[in-house]
Amino acid sequence: MFKNKYFSTKHDFKTGFYFKLSLFLGLFLLFIFIILKISSLLVDKNSTGFLKSLYKISQGTITDSIGAFSLIFIAVGIIIYFLYSQFVKLDEIAKEIEEDTKDIKE
Repeated sequence: MFKNKYFSTKHDFKTGFYFKLSLFLGLFLLFIFIILKISSLLVDKNSTGFLKSLYKISQGTITDSIGAFSLIFIAVGIIIYFLYSQFVKLDEIAKEIEEDTKDIKE
């Protein structure tokens, strides 16, 4: 009566893609945050041109916001990685149960 649906939990929920994307964004923002913090140490407020604008950005709240978003993305990536690893284990258990039920039916 009901059609059995076979799908892989590790591919259909896209957790593998999302944890990689989240970790990439988090690490990228962390890299930008570190560069801005280092530049604030090296660049003086009496600089001119591009260096002066870089100094203003690094002293403002934008740098702190980038750091906060970086931590959020990394934390979400770690949580989604945990879910991904649990889905992989669940998929392996489902395959074992499916093989066992095939042996019983035969």
